[in-house]
Amino acid sequence: MLAVQRSSSAGTLERKFWYKCAFDGSNWKRTNLFNFQRDVQPEVVEKIAQRCQGFLRELILRGCRNINDDAIRRFTSLCRLIKILDLSECQHLTDETCKYLGQNCPELQQLSLASCPHIGDDGLKKLSACDRLTHLDVSWCAVGDEGLAAIAQGCPGLKELKIMGCHDVTSRGVGHIASRSCGLLLLSLSHCGQNITDEAMVNLAMGCHFLRALSISLCQITDAGLRALAGTLPPSTAAEMLGINLSALPAPLSTSTHAGNGRVTRFPRHRFFANGGAAHRHSSVSTSPLTAPNSPAGWDAPVPQPKPLVIAGCKELRVLEASQCIQITDAGLAALARNCVNLEKLDLEYCSQVTDATLVQLATYCPRINTLVLSHCDQITDEGITRLVGGLCGPQQLQRLAMDNCPLLTDSSLEMLGSVCQNLCQVDLYDCQLITRQGIENLKQQNPRLKIQAFFAPGTPPESALGHRRRYCRCCAIL
Repeated sequence: MLAVQRSSSAGTLERKFWYKCAFDGSNWKRTNLFNFQRDVQPEVVEKIAQRCQGFLRELILRGCRNINDDAIRRFTSLCRLIKILDLSECQHLTDETCKYLGQNCPELQQLSLASCPHIGDDGLKKLSACDRLTHLDVSWCAVGDEGLAAIAQGCPGLKELKIMGCHDVTSRGVGHIASRSCGLLLLSLSHCGQNITDEAMVNLAMGCHFLRALSISLCQITDAGLRALAGTLPPSTAAEMLGINLSALPAPLSTSTHAGNGRVTRFPRHRFFANGGAAHRHSSVSTSPLTAPNSPAGWDAPVPQPKPLVIAGCKELRVLEASQCIQITDAGLAALARNCVNLEKLDLEYCSQVTDATLVQLATYCPRINTLVLSHCDQITDEGITRLVGGLCGPQQLQRLAMDNCPLLTDSSLEMLGSVCQNLCQVDLYDCQLITRQGIENLKQQNPRLKIQAFFAPGTPPESALGHRRRYCRCCAIL
């Protein structure tokens, strides 16, 4: 009996210990409630905040659709030191949530509001008070250029920005970000639609030289935009995209010597300037010598020059997703390959104007390519794949190659992949009409670890195999 009492007492003490640990806020620095998303009520968030308060640094509420603005108000009033907060797919949240975050969370660094459709520009204006923000995801929200301008002004340390599916964002909004977020490393503009044009690429090329990952899928980008990213776009072309009137701008000063006195006089030539994407506009152009008002006769005072329009490009790019940018061609991709030599992933799905010439450029200048998507690039042939595989990236770097719906490819491409690419992990071959089952089997034998995704449509049975079929159902009578 005494042993039973001692065992019961020990069990009680152990339960008390674990109970104490469970409600000790110092053990709840990181909390992820994604797996319980449907069961999480606002009261749960409030209880967590009461227990953790100053200890909590990271909270994941992704998909917790019962969370509302009032729950965030109570949470932020207690957990003011939160640094990482994921509220994506919490569809009841509005701009009020952003107000509470801006007022109460000065340490906030990473925030996701993806798929919160009631978050708009007013919310981003209030959120801009979180000046330490480095990662922001507002994909599929109702934000536009005004909201991005506020974020650019208030959060200069931004490193990652995702605005996928924000149809109100235009190239002007991207210009706001590019002019102030010079340390930006990742920008996702995919599915923003026709309002993202080459002008946005020019702004990025002027302000975000360290950009490493860019997604422009389904945007209105042409070869000019790719040349801007590569740093090869002529300044005059860039000036036209930015709406700069070249005829209204002064020129750099040229020098000439007056006969007789040897005095050097400076005369202006036509030139264009820009400051953060906007031109310095002047109402008149003087052709007379420029002299300081209080300087001695014959002395030309130096005239301060506006900042020139420099298209340096984004030559540190590692990832470029340009699927369904149907206007880009080999010319733009050649400029990109020659100047962005650190490319690792390139997505060109549905870029139907791409040919083998692009693969030749990638093979020659881009030794780090490990993922290449060529699906629906129906002009790619075996020759292009052969050049790619035999290039700088093929033998050691290439890991994933997507070639869905490339009707000109044959089994010879698979033979090259199997014999040369030592680290190839995955090949996509859906609906490649000239690829045979035997070719795929041979590739599997060459590389047993290789994952091959392929599909062969079932053949149409001959007419004789169909037999005679009724043209009406049994229960119907033809009158």
